[in-house]
This record gives sequence, C-alpha cells and structure tokens, in this order.
Amino acid sequence: MDQEQLEAFREELAKTFFFSILKDLSEIGETLTDFEVKVLIQKALSHLPDLQVEWGEMDRFGNSTLLVKYESNLLLIEASPLISAIRILWNEYKSKDN
Repeated sequence: MDQEQLEAFREELAKTFFFSILKDLSEIGETLTDFEVKVLIQKALSHLPDLQVEWGEMDRFGNSTLLVKYESNLLLIEASPLISAIRILWNEYKSKDN
C-alpha cells in the first residue's frame, strides 16, 4: 500500500467510524456503559468490509484491547481512553438533555 492509498484508507476509516458512532448514538436514549460503547465501536469498524475486528481475550490482551486485521496486518489498539471518552461525553450530554 503506497502513501496515497494509506491516506485514502485512513480517511475512509475515520469517516465511516465517526458517522456510524453518531448514527448509533442518536438511537440511544439512555446512558451508556463501557460494554455498550465497546459494542458500538466494534459495530462501527465492522462497516468496512476489508477489516476484521474483534476484542482481544481479556487474559491475553487486557480488558479493552481491540484487534483489527487488515490484509496481512494486525493492529492492537488499547481502546480504554476512547471507550471512556465516548461514554463520559454521551452520559454528560444525556444528563443535560433531561
């Protein structure tokens, strides 16, 4: 994959992830748990057909490690900060909405 293809892939990944999370959050009328955020993240990333996405085994990778396979590459993402950020921002938004 050359630099141009990599940049196009990153852009598509970011757009798909962002819009999927926004769409799914707009359908949730309550506060979120970390588990629910994990489900949203996995669902958002699974919209890209070239990615294989799953949560790593807790005893091998920790509580919030996302395994993302693209072609022959495997990316390990420690997603705790992302999970917390989405949950906190959404829950604050929903508490002000009520």
